[in-house]
Amino acid sequence: MVFVAQEPGPPAGGAAFGQIVIAAAMFVAVFLPLAVFVIRERAGRPTLLGRLADFSARVSGLPRWAALPMVIAFLSGMSALIGVYWDVPIHMELGRDEGPLANPSHYPIYFGLMGIFAGGVLSATLAKGRLPARTVAFGPGWRVPMGSVQMMATGLVGVAGFPLDDVWHRLFGQDVTEWGPTHVLMIGGGVGVVIGLQLLLAESRQTGADGPLVRLLGPVLAGAWMMGASAFLMEFDLGVPQFPMLAQVVLVGLIGGWTLLYGRLSWGPGGALLVVAVLLVSRAVFAIVPLAAGLHVALPLPYVTEAVVIEAVALLLRGRRGYPLAVAAGLASGVLGLAGEWAFSQWLMPDPWPLSHGDTFLAFGAAASVAGALIGTWQYGRVEAIALGREGGGARHWGGLAGALGAVALMAAITVPAAPPPGFTATVELADTAPGLPVAHPRGTAEPRWVTATITFNRPDLTADPLWLTGFAWQGGDFYSAPLERLPDGRYRTTRPLPVYGQWKTGIRIHTANRMMALAPLYAPADPAAGAPAVPAASGAHEFVAEIKFLQRERRTGTPLVLWTVAYAVVGSLFAGMWVLFAWLYTAAARGTRRPAAARRDPVSEVP
Repeated sequence: MVFVAQEPGPPAGGAAFGQIVIAAAMFVAVFLPLAVFVIRERAGRPTLLGRLADFSARVSGLPRWAALPMVIAFLSGMSALIGVYWDVPIHMELGRDEGPLANPSHYPIYFGLMGIFAGGVLSATLAKGRLPARTVAFGPGWRVPMGSVQMMATGLVGVAGFPLDDVWHRLFGQDVTEWGPTHVLMIGGGVGVVIGLQLLLAESRQTGADGPLVRLLGPVLAGAWMMGASAFLMEFDLGVPQFPMLAQVVLVGLIGGWTLLYGRLSWGPGGALLVVAVLLVSRAVFAIVPLAAGLHVALPLPYVTEAVVIEAVALLLRGRRGYPLAVAAGLASGVLGLAGEWAFSQWLMPDPWPLSHGDTFLAFGAAASVAGALIGTWQYGRVEAIALGREGGGARHWGGLAGALGAVALMAAITVPAAPPPGFTATVELADTAPGLPVAHPRGTAEPRWVTATITFNRPDLTADPLWLTGFAWQGGDFYSAPLERLPDGRYRTTRPLPVYGQWKTGIRIHTANRMMALAPLYAPADPAAGAPAVPAASGAHEFVAEIKFLQRERRTGTPLVLWTVAYAVVGSLFAGMWVLFAWLYTAAARGTRRPAAARRDPVSEVP
């Protein structure tokens, strides 16, 4: 066997000290001028941002503490998401970074997250004149709308994800997955700002904001929430999912039920379609940079069938209100709508939803869609209570709580992958083939070697009806994933050549209905920085391992379990706290003005 000298890989720990200093300098460059603005504006002195806020208020009909902050938060959120949709394909095709500042996609993410937090600070600073009935005290004579607090909190969670990500890498090694714990903080904090904007819009309406733009912002912000939340589906969209396929189904049902029904309630007929339009336009924008860079583009499921179904149910059940409508729309969307998304998955998804598992998908998808519709209806009820200045009845919170608990239970039940059973192996016969496939971004000087593989599994029961069974290669300068074909004698064969040289990491992936996600490594280079040995490309028996062990070879295995537990608890608490704050702020803001008990009505029961 011939071994080819390979270039050393990038560092597998945290950032170099010099890069930390540069990142800190960029943080100061943004927030030092912001601090000066806060001091001057609160002292009543004229500021450029204050004048821009006044101009934005005149044009939009929104108060000054909402108009300009919404623009800044929107542009910052777009910047962060453009970076995310650029960053994930980079890692998929090229592996880990030389350092956080060596990856150009990190700049729009970093500045976007800082801009989101700055938008919340800006809103709080501009909070003068007529304010909502319920505000938060920031100091003597300084009251802040609750939407501003939500914006600052989610922005702070997103910004905190950057230094926490570096700490995580130093303790546990790098993880090149979108759903890494600190990555979830950054993405969740960044996209969660939309919930703050929706609250800020409701508070603006309470203070008299009105007009076509104000009304249009209802479904547009619902679309922005769908746009942001759908970023968590990117690995499925690209073909490198590291969580079970049911997680995709549940997230599609949950996001669709929540945002589409909210958009329909806030706008009326056609509102759900406006939400989808915002998603599709934004995803076209996010595709520009990856296309220009020659990277893979994440194609989404379009939510179109779910939107049409929710529109139809809302028209058919005009006499229904509140949570009964949510349950009916959620069930219909979760069954008929997700059946339509199944059809789109055959066309758009690298790993299509298999029809043989359709009953399981529809059961979980319908439950998730109902949960999302209940949350969306609860949120809409609170928004209308805030906007109309009347308290929502506490008894009506049960629907939103049921939806939230249902969503958590569903994700907990299906998100964690299962490891393969001991002794599960694939006997592989490798045959060199030429030519190989085109490589978009060739790495290193290793001599190319491409192979086809014929595979015999020692557990045919596990391969009888998989969700996917593919030949897989990534991080060598491109990405390839293609289903295996079954031969008449019961063996399987790759349908595309696989690279087994240089920095490629190549294997056979299988995912079964019991959440097992396993991979038989066929080739990987030695990675001294990560302490990972080489996997030579050779015929013979290859044992299946839990996917995460191969796809995240940079993870350190010697870190004490107690440190993992503490780290996950800290990150999980921050993420959960963001959602608890969302529920509390909406509930508290809806109780801002109190009407006599006999006159109180819950707007959840009045939704059209």
